[in-house]
Amino acid sequence: MNRVEQREWVFKLIYQDSISKIEDIDKVLEELDLTDEDFVRMSISSFLENFSSIDDKLTSNLDSKRKRLSKVLRSILYLSINEMYFMDIPVSVSINEAVNLAKKYSDEDDYKLVNSILGSIVRKDGK
Repeated sequence: MNRVEQREWVFKLIYQDSISKIEDIDKVLEELDLTDEDFVRMSISSFLENFSSIDDKLTSNLDSKRKRLSKVLRSILYLSINEMYFMDIPVSVSINEAVNLAKKYSDEDDYKLVNSILGSIVRKDGK
């Protein structure tokens, strides 16, 4: 499985966690036949471990109009923030992948919002 496919699985797991909290990562990965995907395991573990910091970073960078993001958009943004701040994935790679996920899984122009929010976060932090 290539990195784009792995990242897509991580996005789906973050979305799943937003609906029903993931308690046992190993069990979930086994059920999905993803036990050999180290990037998926590392990424979802990092997300769950750093969730409060990731959520704070996103929430503090949203204006009042954007506080009510869909779970899909929020999951994409969580994925990218986790990668950039806790996994040392290059900013440009993470934002590009987040935009591509938004194009695939969200409304037509939501990718622009994803790009704008993530760009704002990294500019504010000087990344």
